[in-house]
Amino acid sequence: MKRIALALHQTWSLNDWESLALGKARIALDPDSQSRVEANRRVLLDRMAQGHTMYGINTGFGSLCTTRIADDELSALQVNLIRSHAAGTGPLVGPELVRLMLACKVKALCQGYSGVEWRTVEAFNALLDHDILPSVPSMGSLGASGDLAPLSHLTLVAMGEGEALVGNYRLPGAEALASKGLKPISLGAKEGLALINGTQFMLAHGVWAAIQTQRIAYWADLVASASLMGFDGSSAPFDPRIHQVRPHAGQALVAARVRDFLQDSADFQPVKEHVQDPYSFRCVPQVHGASNDVWQHVTEVMLREAEAVTDNPNVFTEDGDVISAGNFHGQPLALALDYGKMALCEWGSISERRLNQLCLGKRGLKPFLALNPGTESGLMILQYSAASLVSRNKVLSHPSSTDSIDSSAGQEDHVSMGSIAGVHLLEVLGRTWTLLGMEWMAAVQALEQSGRAPGSFVASLIAAYREKVPAVKGDRIISTEIEAATDFLQNTPIEDPEFLRFA
Repeated sequence: MKRIALALHQTWSLNDWESLALGKARIALDPDSQSRVEANRRVLLDRMAQGHTMYGINTGFGSLCTTRIADDELSALQVNLIRSHAAGTGPLVGPELVRLMLACKVKALCQGYSGVEWRTVEAFNALLDHDILPSVPSMGSLGASGDLAPLSHLTLVAMGEGEALVGNYRLPGAEALASKGLKPISLGAKEGLALINGTQFMLAHGVWAAIQTQRIAYWADLVASASLMGFDGSSAPFDPRIHQVRPHAGQALVAARVRDFLQDSADFQPVKEHVQDPYSFRCVPQVHGASNDVWQHVTEVMLREAEAVTDNPNVFTEDGDVISAGNFHGQPLALALDYGKMALCEWGSISERRLNQLCLGKRGLKPFLALNPGTESGLMILQYSAASLVSRNKVLSHPSSTDSIDSSAGQEDHVSMGSIAGVHLLEVLGRTWTLLGMEWMAAVQALEQSGRAPGSFVASLIAAYREKVPAVKGDRIISTEIEAATDFLQNTPIEDPEFLRFA
């Protein structure tokens, strides 16, 4: 597969980051970046030759920052740092996240403030180029001194240690490198610290979530449109005048999408016998739109961070200063990730409420959408199952960023827990996809049972769905259909890129 080449001097879009995550893009290293990195490294070496004491370069780490390290032990200091900090546990993160971590680290190092050797940049980029994906556990970072544990596991493979996925096989780090004709790197002064200080683990989670959530935002509106028609809902709440007098961008976009999806539906009318719809239908623009606005903000935070330098200390080439500070602290990301998971939770929560309304036996629909209620349970337990997912999402949407645990003997006394927020965010995201798949099942069944017209676009999607998941009369095993419905939403192409936005 031929991959597109992304230039380092450009600001990458969310689509560019998606291409990197999927292995469809590569980073084109360039002479300007090399010159910048090499000049920065020379400044650091000059400061060391002058005998300056600099944190993490010729001192210990964390609370050991007052311990001066002899010059002949500086390389061992960095190697020991990586080995001792590779303390991750839990399930391994997926290949998309590892690619994003590598790409984020290469882009940050190439800005020339980290004091590393150019060969180290090349080594990390080679992992990305050859799709050698280090095994990175999901737990272990506090999101403050950088994502120390996960980035240590990432770095081990460049050193010929640890473990990596190459194709379909997990290999020891040295074998993984050798399989692609690569050799391990030797870390010099500061390099280990530069590689594991930084927010690349939580950033990868946020970027990948933003990529996925663009699709969730679209499908949430489309599935809600199908449910609205199955429930014989009114078009009045989607009148553009309503959204002009409360001018939130996400709200207006959602209302416009629903009008577009249902534009030729004969049943999409403002006046109905029941006068008003429940909030889960009537307030789709307000609820979905608020989540859109949140994710517009979260995406901006992630893309801004993706252009940032977040290791410590920073080396400034022009004036020769080496400044130890706190750019590794994940608070900007932690708050955004928490905000984002709450917004995702709300898409799933209101989806379950619409599913529940479709099962109540109202507006010409049979109880639980069963053909023979009583003899058959229909979708009764589909709603139970959806409610359990919503409950789990609510628990995980508790903010991680309001927690902090003192670490490193009090030196690192406030941490962001952004990594925990990122891991929970992707769990919430996955369940939100499933909830939308569940609602889609109910919406399709309600439309088929009622005979209401959802318009040509929604009807074409239902036809495509029924080609993969034929209608079954009576009760059936629902779990396999949930999986199929969710897969349909996740993998049906959205052909118009104009729809992939939050506002």
